[in-house]
Amino acid sequence: MCAEIILYSTPILPLFSRAVLCLWHHEQMKEILTEAELDQEAHRSHILVLAGFSFTGLLAISVLDATLRKDFHFAVFYLLVSFLCYFFALNLQSYKARRWHDQFATAIMDSASLSLILAIVSILYLPAFNPNFSLGSSTLALFVWVTDHVIRLKIQWTYLSIRKGGKEHDRQKTQGTA
Repeated sequence: MCAEIILYSTPILPLFSRAVLCLWHHEQMKEILTEAELDQEAHRSHILVLAGFSFTGLLAISVLDATLRKDFHFAVFYLLVSFLCYFFALNLQSYKARRWHDQFATAIMDSASLSLILAIVSILYLPAFNPNFSLGSSTLALFVWVTDHVIRLKIQWTYLSIRKGGKEHDRQKTQGTA
């Protein structure tokens, strides 16, 4: 039971890592995004492709599960979460304005991409696959996702830290001349 709760709740992990970033840089989260930072069309096109992929995978695995009576329930769950997260992130792109909106949309997309990886991993652990192959493949898949997530968090953290430092420098400069 505890293991199932962990497996079902794993897709929300990116929400926590992004929440830490937002809490640490809470002052910058209030800022209104520039037009370049919004880049809504690029985000939408990226999301639409991955949402379509999630939807197609969800339909395929659902039909396969119903036909073969195999245990694909985790894959179906993760693909459903992935599709719903991408769908939600697509909608968030329409009305994001502040930096925290962007971080929330990014966290939702991170949850969606993690769910795609978890769907693959859950299929690898079906009895049809060699356990060593399953372990190696799932380790590689999760390593790639975690590495990408950490790199993107680090880039965002650095960017926000630089912005914070620049604003403090500007504030000190204006206070010194006043």
